[in-house]
Amino acid sequence: MKSNTLRVGLIGVGGVASYVHHPGFSRIPGVEIAAICDTDTDLLAKRKTAWGVKAAFTDPDALLREARPDAVVIAAPNHLHRALILKAFAAGCHVLCEKPLGMNLDETVKVYRAAKASGRRHMMAFTYRFVPGMSYLRHLVGQGALGQVRHARFQRLQDWGDDEIGWRQYRARAGMGELGDMGIHRIDYAEDLLGPIRAVCASLKQCVPRDRTREGRPCPPQDVEDWAAWIAEFESGATGVFEMGKLTKGRGPGGDHDVAELNGSAASAAYQLHTPHQILFAQRLRPYEARPVPPEFLKRPGSPRDPVEGDPQQAFRFDQAWEFVSAIREGRDCEPSFWHGMRAQAVAEAILRAARERRWVGVPSTPR
Repeated sequence: MKSNTLRVGLIGVGGVASYVHHPGFSRIPGVEIAAICDTDTDLLAKRKTAWGVKAAFTDPDALLREARPDAVVIAAPNHLHRALILKAFAAGCHVLCEKPLGMNLDETVKVYRAAKASGRRHMMAFTYRFVPGMSYLRHLVGQGALGQVRHARFQRLQDWGDDEIGWRQYRARAGMGELGDMGIHRIDYAEDLLGPIRAVCASLKQCVPRDRTREGRPCPPQDVEDWAAWIAEFESGATGVFEMGKLTKGRGPGGDHDVAELNGSAASAAYQLHTPHQILFAQRLRPYEARPVPPEFLKRPGSPRDPVEGDPQQAFRFDQAWEFVSAIREGRDCEPSFWHGMRAQAVAEAILRAARERRWVGVPSTPR
């Protein structure tokens, strides 16, 4: 950093930048959003005015060259991530990136190696790690409050309708469908809770063509899965059952189903995204009871965020920026880092192979 102020550039200013990244960084003292970049000129102009950012670019090379930020956040379509990350490291920037790092495991491994060689901080935007209920669940597992976790289930069920959903429905731009969109987050936090996944079996399905826009105009049909399910065997001996879908009627806006439930030898516990400040907990022969998340888990240590501020399903995401900035200032690894992005990609590709070959597939090792 050239001064005590950390200057951040946002590359991609769409929905996730507006919902997560801009409000997250703008709350942190000593952080300046110095520049923004997007190819959508109308959206770029709108964000520039609304956010009061002085420098706006349509070319990320120009942002890196002229604004010279200390760090960048990459929230562009998936197929652009790898090249943008490598350019940012070459410019001396720390990098926070939305998943994935690359379009396949080979690309992802190369990006991770480049991150290590750069000496810069690198972080994956695995946002759900920052849910207060998830942080408390991780604590309970670590303390042995559940005993030995025997089996678990992870679900993310939504209703996005049958119409087109933009670049996310095309393999060439997204890499994967529902598995890569929502599933990879659950891969990450499942391993964070229960340790490495050893092997998987899976089924993926494309249910609708998505060949019409919301206005009814024809568009190229999707070529990715919109439903995914898999069983995972963890090295710990636990078994996990995962299901992700975007066509679950009744799970539309405000009614999404997002649950992680762990069943152990001593007790069970469950996180639910729609109640991020509580978990469910039960011991043997007892029904689930709601348990408030203790104050020390409602936000990350030192975060300037007020835990009761705003929509609790949004506000926890701001701690992601705090972790990134804190790691830069403290000269330590981010949590989660690009290694975790590479690891999740390895599991996801094992799932793809298991579904394609209709058999159990082992997950390859991912050395740090």
